[in-house]
Amino acid sequence: MGSKNRNSVNQKKRRGRKRKKVLIIFAVIATVAGTLFGVTYKVFEADTIEFVGSTHYSDEELKKYIFGGDYVNLLYFKIFGQKDTKIPFIQKYDVETDWPDRLYVTVYEKAIVGYVRYMGCNMYFDKDGIVVESSTDLYENVPEIDGLNFNSIVINTKLDAGNSEIYNTILDLTQSFDKYDINVDKVYFDSSYNITLYMGDVKVSLGSSKDFTDRLFELKQLSPKFGTLKGTLYLDDYNGDESSIIFKREK
Repeated sequence: MGSKNRNSVNQKKRRGRKRKKVLIIFAVIATVAGTLFGVTYKVFEADTIEFVGSTHYSDEELKKYIFGGDYVNLLYFKIFGQKDTKIPFIQKYDVETDWPDRLYVTVYEKAIVGYVRYMGCNMYFDKDGIVVESSTDLYENVPEIDGLNFNSIVINTKLDAGNSEIYNTILDLTQSFDKYDINVDKVYFDSSYNITLYMGDVKVSLGSSKDFTDRLFELKQLSPKFGTLKGTLYLDDYNGDESSIIFKREK
């Protein structure tokens, strides 16, 4: 009887020693793994992230969209990161890795030429008249287009303005705005597609949608003089002579 008790006690001691060994091994493994994880996480921490190609978003905004926050780890992003996050106004983006701590992000924006207001939202469209985004935000250097009639507006569908050439006119206008560095808030088309531009408190009657290059060039020369002026500038009869330009001041 005593012998059996001693054997039982010895077995318990051996099992206890085995458990301690296993626990020690697990503790060592956990410590080593934790150390390796900490070192690895620190080594691959992004020190520099360069963004190119975006005019809609700041670097900080893009970092949150693409990487989820301010802290970015190259290894973690490479293994677990979302590579195709949908970002408004962005067609796609490419992320290049320069190990161990640098990232280069190239952003390709959607080619937006204007927007129309519809049901409380700004519907942004491209050069072909296709609605690419809907937003309540306003974006710099993207003019509102007014005066065109639409029965309905659907994302990723072409706006039916009843005139297929109108989008070429809008594209020519916006490209000329960029070329001549003219800041236009709104472009209005009347029923005959004559153009009126809104620039702050100045309304510019541009006239016909045909051959407006000379009129826009003249507008470029005149716009720095607007200052605090309020009124209407008539360029619809401009013929190259300054006497054909009329400005009617409003109080």
